[in-house]
Amino acid sequence: MDKVTDAKKEFRLKQWTKIIQACQASGMTVVAWCSQNNVNTKSYYYWLRKLRAMACETVQELPAIRDEQAIVPLEFKQPKPTESAVITVHLSSVSIDIQNGASQTTIEAVLAALKNIC
Repeated sequence: MDKVTDAKKEFRLKQWTKIIQACQASGMTVVAWCSQNNVNTKSYYYWLRKLRAMACETVQELPAIRDEQAIVPLEFKQPKPTESAVITVHLSSVSIDIQNGASQTTIEAVLAALKNIC
């Protein structure tokens, strides 16, 4: 293919990727979103099918992941007796203690998990 054809194809792929992402992010049904945004429903599904096929081809081109097993040593650190919990969260029969020196990532993960549970 020549450069112009390649550029047109790339432009259309990007354009339809944005359209499909906008539709999926809207929370609306495809038919309702397409109607509201003047997009032909058949064209939407055509491009969705085409983009999914391209994504599958890309996944197949990735190198195969070897199914190897390895023993990974785990280290469990027991808190020192002098350390006390800085934060303690009690939920029914569960208590969560966050020790002094816990990383921000750990604290955020605990709070995100609690948010999903509660």
